[in-house]
Amino acid sequence: MRPAGLLFDYDTITTTPTSSSSSSQHTTAGDRRDDELDAHLLPKGGNNLTERVKPLESEYFFIPQNNNQSRNTPNDYVRGGDVGRRKRVLVLCTGGTLTMAPNSEKGGALSPVPGALTDFMKSMLELTNCQMPQVVVHEYTPLLDSSDMGPCEWSVMARDIQANYSYFDGFVVTTGTDTMAYAATALSFMFENLSKPIVFTGSQIPIGQPHSDARHNLLMALIFAGTRETPICEVTIFFHDRLVRACRAQKVDAGALFAFDSPNMAPLATIGIAIRENSHLILRPPAPRGTLRVRTRMDTRLLALRPVPGFDDQILSTLIEAGAQSRSLRALILQLYGCGNAPAAKRAFINCLERATELGILVIASTQCHRGTVMMGHYATGKALASAGVISSNDMTLEAISCKTAYLMGRGDLSNDEIGRLMCEPLRGEVTHTDDIPPPPFSSTYQRIVRNGPSL
Repeated sequence: MRPAGLLFDYDTITTTPTSSSSSSQHTTAGDRRDDELDAHLLPKGGNNLTERVKPLESEYFFIPQNNNQSRNTPNDYVRGGDVGRRKRVLVLCTGGTLTMAPNSEKGGALSPVPGALTDFMKSMLELTNCQMPQVVVHEYTPLLDSSDMGPCEWSVMARDIQANYSYFDGFVVTTGTDTMAYAATALSFMFENLSKPIVFTGSQIPIGQPHSDARHNLLMALIFAGTRETPICEVTIFFHDRLVRACRAQKVDAGALFAFDSPNMAPLATIGIAIRENSHLILRPPAPRGTLRVRTRMDTRLLALRPVPGFDDQILSTLIEAGAQSRSLRALILQLYGCGNAPAAKRAFINCLERATELGILVIASTQCHRGTVMMGHYATGKALASAGVISSNDMTLEAISCKTAYLMGRGDLSNDEIGRLMCEPLRGEVTHTDDIPPPPFSSTYQRIVRNGPSL
C-alpha cells in the first residue's frame, strides 16, 4: 500500500477571509483563490456540487459544498479558527467490501474496484449540505482486502494522518470489516495526545448495491469526524447504529448489518431519531495537552491460543521452547475459560507457563467469553496461573490485548515487568483498571461469612 504523504498544499485550494466591504469592482485575495480553486474543478460547468478537484501532482479528490451563497458568509470555507467556518475531513480509503464488485476475471468473486468510493461520494447530495464538512478523498493503491492488511499498512495510515494532521479537523478511514477492529485499535495506541477524531467505518454490502449500508455508515462517520462542536478526540468505529471506542470493539456478526459492538463498555453514542451520547464515557483530553506523537513500531512476535478441554500440553511446551530458541516468540496470549481459569491440576501445563516466563516470554491470560473479565485471584486455578507468572488482561478484547502488547513491545524501552504492569493500566481507555472492576461472586461481607464462617 503506497503512502499518501502530504496530499496537497493547503493554500492552493483554500480561500481566505475577505473584507466585509468588498464589492464586485474590487478583486480580493479571496476572489483570486476562489478562481484558482474553480480552475481545478472537473468537469466544467453545471452547479459544481460534487465535482472532482485534482491539483497537479496529487492523488486526491475534493468534494465541495454548494457554493451558491454570497461571499463572506459564515459558510465560506476559510483557514483559521473562525467559529462559522466549515470543517474539513480527510477520508482514507484502503479497500474492503465497501469498494468491491464482482470480478469476472476471478470467477465472479468480490474484489476492490479503484475509484468506486470516490465516484459514489460524488453523487451524495448530502455532502453539499452546508452543515456537512468538506471532504477530501484519498484512495490507496492498490486497494486491499482487510485480511491482507497488517501492521505495515496500519503504519502507513498512521503516518499519512500525521502528515496531514494540521490541515484537517477530522479523519475517516474506510477499510474491510474483517480486521477493522485490529486496525482501529492499533491506531488508537499509535497516536499519543490525539486532539482530533479518527473514525473507522466500512460496510457489509458493497457500495454499488441498492441496499448497501455504506451510505449511512459513511455519512455518520463524517458527522462524528467533522460536525461536532466538541469533537470526540479518540479513534472510534462507527457501524450501523453506534459509535464505539476502537480499542473496545469487536466484530460480532459476519452476516448482519449490526456487525460491531463493544462487549465490555457501552457505546460512546447510538443513533436513532436523535444521536444519544454517553458523554460520561468519552475520554477527556488531559490539560495541558502535548503535541501529537505517533509511534508506529509494533513488535508482532506474539501468538494467541484458545485451549480446549483435554488439549495436549506437549504441543504448548514444544511451541514455547522453539519460539524462545528462535527468538520468534515474545508474548503468548491464552484465551482461557470463564474468568481466566485453566486446568491447574495438570502440573505439566503450569510447568510450561513457568518455563515460558523463565525464557522471557510474556504469558497473558484473557477469557473465551464474549463479555466479562479475568479474575485470576478469585479461583484456585487462577491463583495457580498467577504464581506461574501469568499476567491478567482484565476485560480487554483479544484485539486490544494483541495490539497493546505489540505496541508496548515495539517501543523498545520497556522491560517485560514494565509491560506486565501496564497491561491493566488504561492507556487509551482500552481496559478497566483492576481497582474499578466490579467485585466477583462471593465478595460481599455476607457471602464471605457464608463461605468462610465468621471471623473471631
